[in-house]
Amino acid sequence: MQSNAVILGTARTPFGRLGGALSSIPATSLGAAALVGAIERAGVDVADIEHVIMGQVLQAGVGQAPARQASFKAGFAKTTTSETVNKVCASGLLAVVNAARLINDGSNALVAAGGMESMSNAPYLLQQARTGYRFGDGRLIDEMIYDGLWDYYFEMTMAAQGAKVAHEFEISREDQDRFAYESHRRGLAAYESGAMKDEVLPLKVASKLKGKFVIEKMPAQARARIPALAGGNGSAGSMWRHTPPEHFAPNPAEWTPFVTGDVPHALFERDESIRADASLETMAKLKPIDKDGTVTAGNAPGVNDGAAAVIVSSEEYARAHGVEPLATIVDHATVAWDSPYIALTPAMAAQKLLDQNKLDKADIDVWEINEAFSAVVLTSARELGIDPEIVNRNGGAVAMGHPIGASGARIIGTVVHQLRRKGGRLGIAAICSGGGQGDAVLIRV
Repeated sequence: MQSNAVILGTARTPFGRLGGALSSIPATSLGAAALVGAIERAGVDVADIEHVIMGQVLQAGVGQAPARQASFKAGFAKTTTSETVNKVCASGLLAVVNAARLINDGSNALVAAGGMESMSNAPYLLQQARTGYRFGDGRLIDEMIYDGLWDYYFEMTMAAQGAKVAHEFEISREDQDRFAYESHRRGLAAYESGAMKDEVLPLKVASKLKGKFVIEKMPAQARARIPALAGGNGSAGSMWRHTPPEHFAPNPAEWTPFVTGDVPHALFERDESIRADASLETMAKLKPIDKDGTVTAGNAPGVNDGAAAVIVSSEEYARAHGVEPLATIVDHATVAWDSPYIALTPAMAAQKLLDQNKLDKADIDVWEINEAFSAVVLTSARELGIDPEIVNRNGGAVAMGHPIGASGARIIGTVVHQLRRKGGRLGIAAICSGGGQGDAVLIRV
């Protein structure tokens, strides 16, 4: 519990539905909006950001180096390095964990991390098109399902697996629906009480300028900083002094997702999927996604767009710049198991995390387990021996949405702000991911 990695700021976009309020926005622009918001809340100089790590799952058609795109759109310097990670639903969480690792091993002092996803913009794929078809039909493949929601080993969606595992572990349809209803009720209550204002960044989505956000002030492009070990102490060689000709210098105005001024827009402040009219009666009428299953569109999250970001620094950086940390990233644990049994892996990762830190489940004040389906949380809570009532107190992905590359970063921010409202102590954010893996992070406030 001697981690030197602290969280200085978090922000996330509201999450949009498939084809909804954010469907015109590329994933990297959503990531940029979250990064700008998190930096502003952290109160740090964007030029100090040394590295950016962003999780994204559905990268087909997004363009080269998505995290680099997001960082440029957010106004980061050309000398800010970046990388994109893909661990399916755990991508955003792993991005934050990797940021903490860089801080703790001394590689960096200030890192921006998070996750982004536009499931609305996932393309369709035509395999074998490059070499041509000699005879017969080709088939379009939905990249969103194939790369994000499909089990490679058992040729079925994770929703279908979730229903089979729920049946095996005797998680009833009624219990799943009841938990889903509670997710909507809690999510709505969290917004109405103002509890979400520290997490969610309201967006002004331009009505006529496709893919643009309206903001008060354009983020300035940060100045380049030559690393000290590469000559940044003033002895830089000619390679670091190079200035490209004007026609080869990137022009942020050409690709920024932001506009200013009196531009028509729609204000988007809340997760689009939260239903004020959710009821157990309505949920009970929904057909299962698979025949004889128990997972429905009501007790599973939708297909969503959104992004979340977390600013991570060393304690020394925070002290030197007069920034009060929000929380400390104490430790991380990861596990792998049989791929259909993702419902077990958040509990397995959380238990491993507790054991690593010689803690008991009773020591944890805030529990966030990502609602890949209601059955995931119910199964994991049962395996951990905790009451599902204490998990996801502000609602979860069933109500808010699950943009798969962003959710891991979202639940870390949720744990941080819940702990701060409670007066501190320890929280765990846990998540499952496709292929049968699970991750958990221990947060201290």
